[in-house]
Amino acid sequence: MNQRHAVVVSLAVAACGGGGGGPKVALRFHPPAGAVYHYALEQRTQVGIESGPLAAMGKQRLFMRVHFTQTVKGPGEGGTEVDVVFESMEMEIPGVSPDVIAREIAKLNGLRSTLVYDETGKIVRSHFEPTPGTPPDLTRQMSSGVQAMTFGFPDHPVGKGDSWTITTQLPLPQVPGTNASQAGPAISTLTVREIRITGADTAVVVDIKTAFPSGPIHISSGGQSGTIKLEGDLAGHQQFSISRGAILDGTIKGSTKMHLASALFGAKGMDMVTDTESSIFLLPD
Repeated sequence: MNQRHAVVVSLAVAACGGGGGGPKVALRFHPPAGAVYHYALEQRTQVGIESGPLAAMGKQRLFMRVHFTQTVKGPGEGGTEVDVVFESMEMEIPGVSPDVIAREIAKLNGLRSTLVYDETGKIVRSHFEPTPGTPPDLTRQMSSGVQAMTFGFPDHPVGKGDSWTITTQLPLPQVPGTNASQAGPAISTLTVREIRITGADTAVVVDIKTAFPSGPIHISSGGQSGTIKLEGDLAGHQQFSISRGAILDGTIKGSTKMHLASALFGAKGMDMVTDTESSIFLLPD
């Protein structure tokens, strides 16, 4: 999904009842230094203009798949440092030749990033090492894709049925010139669906639902100002293995309707519907 990425590693299991009965766990991000995880991240997006001057465009479909490796460096300033190396990437963009896309994304192979997580699994600092000729928009898309799959943990033990909330970025990468500071962030609610204890392994499945703020989001484009109102939500899950200290898989998907009001879009404005699905998978060693 807000993906939500690299994550649980230390869970203290206590013999007390959770929200739905059973054990409670304390979620903390303390991965073993030197651990290496190989991931595939996929994002599928469909954008449709339902009304307004661009309605004749029809539906546009975009696809991105990224393979990357995370290496846990260990404790650093402000938290745990994790190195990320992007090894390969595929993209499909309407109206753009596959050969052109291949030439551009080839520049991203080997792109490196350093992420710093606090003990609740939140990213507190990130840095992408610039490479010559790397398109800034692609770099931002890869960065947001990885960070969107990362969620933070509560400061108290949780059991089956227990929930907590966090704030996340709004899903507006395709709309330039947006300013959501007055509208506020999206709110994600995470609920423990299941705690699985098998031998020395403990796995936790967390359901995730993200709701958008009702207030308008200001937009400025082409010298014109306007507003966006969002409707819809995103939902999905993530599964964590304690013995691996890593996400096993996760999917966030949903439909978002945007109403854009601006002189650029006429008196009635423009309605845009975006269907998204983001998935992450831990690959075999």
